[in-house]
Amino acid sequence: MFTVSRTSPKFLKRLRDALVNDLRQAGIEDAKIKTEPVRTTKLHRVMVVAEQFKHLRPSERQDLIWRIASQVLTPEEQLRISMIVTVTPDELVAA
Repeated sequence: MFTVSRTSPKFLKRLRDALVNDLRQAGIEDAKIKTEPVRTTKLHRVMVVAEQFKHLRPSERQDLIWRIASQVLTPEEQLRISMIVTVTPDELVAA
């Protein structure tokens, strides 16, 4: 499962804080954001889990999250994200 390590780069904290704040403003109150380093690389995976995602198509979820990321991360920092997974709690359990 995804976890935040003590050695996570500062850009991941900025991303997490922005996601929590901006998603809350969009009416997504319960978002859980977790990150995980990709072994043997400098890349990181991000998972955003929110019940309110059930009302959005996967492409809408991705557009929303990447729009927020692009506002708080430099292009170089964005390149250090290997993927962002956007799921509901039910989708996470079914996986």
